[in-house]
Amino acid sequence: MAESRKPVVTLPLLGELRPARVSRPTRHSILRGIMVFRALSVVWAFGVFEYEIYDRNIRSGSKLAVAQPVAGSILFLGLLVFLGFLYRSYSRDADSILTPPWLFGEIGFATALFLCDVWVYGSPDHSQALPTVWPIAIIATIALTGGQKAAVATGFGFGVARYVGWLPYNETPWSLTRTSTLVLLMIAGWSAGYMFRRLEITDEEISGFRAREEVARTLHDGVLQTLAVIQRRSDDTELVALARRQEHELREYLFSGSQVGGDLASGLRSVARNAEELHGLTVNVVCAPDLPAGNNQTTSVLVGAVTEALNNVGKHADASEVTIYAEPDFVDDDVVYVSVKDNGQGFAVESANRGEGLNRSIVGRIADAGGRSDIRSQPGRGTEVQLWL
Repeated sequence: MAESRKPVVTLPLLGELRPARVSRPTRHSILRGIMVFRALSVVWAFGVFEYEIYDRNIRSGSKLAVAQPVAGSILFLGLLVFLGFLYRSYSRDADSILTPPWLFGEIGFATALFLCDVWVYGSPDHSQALPTVWPIAIIATIALTGGQKAAVATGFGFGVARYVGWLPYNETPWSLTRTSTLVLLMIAGWSAGYMFRRLEITDEEISGFRAREEVARTLHDGVLQTLAVIQRRSDDTELVALARRQEHELREYLFSGSQVGGDLASGLRSVARNAEELHGLTVNVVCAPDLPAGNNQTTSVLVGAVTEALNNVGKHADASEVTIYAEPDFVDDDVVYVSVKDNGQGFAVESANRGEGLNRSIVGRIADAGGRSDIRSQPGRGTEVQLWL
């Protein structure tokens, strides 16, 4: 059953807040990564703050001593307790931490740390803000559940909170440092929203591909095999032709959407159909999953050579079945390997008089494009034309 979609929420100024519509396993994987980042960044922030207390207040006793060490420690301890309960809720149901109480609670703690940053230290002169990079975890969570606009708005809010916290301690209204923090937090929100949007598209494509594979498997086990049996056992030529045509249409529908080999695979299937109609052959096309699409020139040369090979089979080989196989060359992935193999009468390659079609249209065509070819055949064992380009 398809997972229910979250409703789109509309807020003043922000407009529609569109959550990332990713599958449940993908969403939980994202949340797991955010939880790890959240825990490590908070522990680091707390450790840095306690070190600052030790370094400034105990060891050196400098004029830059932390002004409110107890208040700052209480803020962090409260945050750690909150995150402990957050982790407990996450361990029971990962989606539960995407509810408003947890989201607004964590936003509240981050805002408090930004507002109290300079007050706790007693001066703008310190190595890093109290929450350090932990708010990025909140922004990423908001991007996942509320979309890109909500994430950017959250980053903007954190930047403003830090700006407000600095005002009583700095006579200059504008500061490049504070402005940079605001801009970078907004960029983090935009980037997280964009990333999750692209992930959503990828997730939908994967789901569609898996659904197509399931349909293909079901049809292969039923309809396609039935059509194949009809072609082998029926003496009615019209029925056989109809079954073959339906098989081609089904295969084209099932496999064209997967983009295997792009235009090259489509071209090979097209010439295969033409050869069946023209010469009465049964032509099977097999393309490896990692077959590259190829450029227009490569596709044109290979399809032309395969077309000529099929014409030779239809005219001279006395064959009933041909298999076309295409894959990347195992030595060089940039080279495409194509094989055209029939079950015809074959011939002695060494003593054969190669005609114009074989020499010019196949061997010459591939050589002119910078590729190579090989023809293997024995009397009574069929013929295989191998192409590399």
